[in-house]
Amino acid sequence: MIISNSNNFVVTRAPKTGGTSLAMYILQAGLADGEKDRYELEGNFNTWQEFKAFSDANNNLEYTQLPPELYKTEHFKKVNVTFQELVDSGEIASDMPCLGVIRHPLDWISSLFYYANARRKIMAEKSIAEHGELTDNDKLLAERYATPESAHDFIFSNLSTPLIQNILKPQTDYYPEHAQLFNFENVHEHACKFISDKGKNAPETKIELRKSSHDPTEYIAGLSDYYKERALRLYEKDLIAWEKAYAVYN
Repeated sequence: MIISNSNNFVVTRAPKTGGTSLAMYILQAGLADGEKDRYELEGNFNTWQEFKAFSDANNNLEYTQLPPELYKTEHFKKVNVTFQELVDSGEIASDMPCLGVIRHPLDWISSLFYYANARRKIMAEKSIAEHGELTDNDKLLAERYATPESAHDFIFSNLSTPLIQNILKPQTDYYPEHAQLFNFENVHEHACKFISDKGKNAPETKIELRKSSHDPTEYIAGLSDYYKERALRLYEKDLIAWEKAYAVYN
């Protein structure tokens, strides 16, 4: 999350959309600096320069090698705050310009599935190290996330629970209706234009912090049309927003 009072815009971040990279584009360009502005990044870093240095020294923040403060959900409350929450807390005006990233819903769900499994395996390895065997919860999670469709069945049958609601909150819930959204695939192009329009120097190379090797193709191929359609119905507003942003450069 970034509040740039000096340049009159805010950046809000839906999880697993490339928000860390977008934030770094903005911060490196000098569009949020000084006493008037505020930003939140994951981890206990005093400045974005410290965060960037840690990323550069640690394999671009590969998920499976991260310390807990860089992957546990509770550490992202300030990072993934919604636009409306900032308005309600009195930190910004309701008409303040907003930037954010939007991802195709199926790609986004695929990323959530990948990271859920990655985190599940971290927990399982910890159980074996501490107890010499998997716990019942480890076994249950392995069953629930065994396949894309088993994960869908578990998640969609528990949409009323607060934890699932928070994890699967639509991307568009993080942004106001007037937000300028950048599609995930073209964050570089969108961000560079925004930076140039603000009179700053845009980077020549892409910024891809926290980029993983995960390819959503296999996950999506593992879903029948029924599961795909169910997800796209639930995230119809996200799909429309992504299509609009995607059309700018494609």
